[in-house]
This record gives sequence, C-alpha cells and structure tokens, in this order.
Amino acid sequence: MGTDLYGYSRQRIVELWRRRRGEGGDGEADVLARLDTLEQAVGALEPAQRVLVTTGVQVPVREILLACLGDDQPQAFRELIDELKAKGAEAPTVSHQTVTGNFVRGNLNAAGRDINLGGAR
Repeated sequence: MGTDLYGYSRQRIVELWRRRRGEGGDGEADVLARLDTLEQAVGALEPAQRVLVTTGVQVPVREILLACLGDDQPQAFRELIDELKAKGAEAPTVSHQTVTGNFVRGNLNAAGRDINLGGAR
C-alpha cells in the first residue's frame, strides 16, 4: 500500500475474489472500497511514516484476503505473495527481543509500543 504495486495487488485480489465467488459476487464492491480506503490512508503518509502504520493495516488486509480466498486456495495465496516479492514488494521487518535473568530493585522504566511484562518479579 502506498506504492506503485498497489494497482497490481488490487487486481490480483479481485481475480482471487472472482475465482471464489464469481464476477460481481455479493460483497466485491465492499471489499474493494475497504481496500481502497486503507490504501488512501497509507498513501497519504510520508514514506518514512508508512512503516509505522504497517501493523495497523495488517488485520483489515488479512480479513479482506480471507474473504477472497477459500480454504482450498492456499496455493493461490502463496503465488500472490511470491509475485509481489518478485515485483519488489518489501515485507515489513518484525523484531522481537527477550531479556531474561534481570532483577530490578527499585523502579523499572520501559518505553515502547506493545511491551508485555510478565512472570515473577
């Protein structure tokens, strides 16, 4: 989203939808409207900011793709991913950090998004 690959990706998603539900099937316009709304929101951002909203658009895009694909089409989804990679689409980088064996005596300050603290203290 927010790149030149969006038009190609959108067309491929339409093809997947029509393969499963037929051309002009119920909900096609709604799916495309949701997809276009997400793309406009991402496209309105500066390129450096787009990475920050990647996580936020993953869930709705996943829901759209699940609506387009049947359980019998995992290969079609894999082909779409491979085609996008071949055309230069970049997958988002996800980083996980695990810190163990640290004991805090006093206050602990942590900053960041999606920090989960658990276990014995």
